[in-house]
Amino acid sequence: MSNTHCPGFESNKTLSEMKVKCPACEKEWEIFSDELEKTLKCAACGEVVDAKTCVVKK
Repeated sequence: MSNTHCPGFESNKTLSEMKVKCPACEKEWEIFSDELEKTLKCAACGEVVDAKTCVVKK
């Protein structure tokens, strides 16, 4: 195994995972920390979700 990484490795190694929960259907899914500023769409019900307001607290 070599010690080389894919080209985008350095810019992505500081990302963390977090869970968000759809306020409409309560489906939970994981996103990366760089997606917090985005508006997401729930795959289960299609609701448009503001990731910042729907983060599940640990």
